[in-house]
Amino acid sequence: MCAGGSAAGAVGRERPGQRFRWLTAPRSTIVQAGPIHGGLTDDPGAEAERLLDRLVR
Repeated sequence: MCAGGSAAGAVGRERPGQRFRWLTAPRSTIVQAGPIHGGLTDDPGAEAERLLDRLVR
């Protein structure tokens, strides 16, 4: 869904801003641990793994 494209279904055809708003919607079924914020990282893959370990696994 983040990358877009046909594999993400109808939402994947939306503009990036629309897809982001869908991902961060308070009513979304995606895990949302706190308020929405941009955040910055030098290594997005490592940060995603760290967050998955801390919040999901």
